[in-house]
Amino acid sequence: MTPADELRTAAQTLMDLADTAQEDLDTADYWKPYDKTTAWRDGFVNGFGGACSDLVAVFTPATAHALAAWLRSEADRLTVTTHPGWQDTVAPNPLAVARAINGSSR
Repeated sequence: MTPADELRTAAQTLMDLADTAQEDLDTADYWKPYDKTTAWRDGFVNGFGGACSDLVAVFTPATAHALAAWLRSEADRLTVTTHPGWQDTVAPNPLAVARAINGSSR
């Protein structure tokens, strides 16, 4: 898998998770008592609390979509060459994000 492929795989993973989470947010009983504009944050903070919930609370489905768009943009930029060494050098930060999402140990 090329670095560009890794970026696209991570982007698709994020999109799928974000869409599923948004569907849950829109339909699950758990979220109904919360105001729609703050439900994501309020649900995590009230349900779990602590710093971990604060982190999850800012990583909304919209955030995931934006991050996926960035990863896809970086993947498109990298496709100007197929030389993986060049891709690793030019895009270390997006690749680190993608590899963390994909569970890669590279």
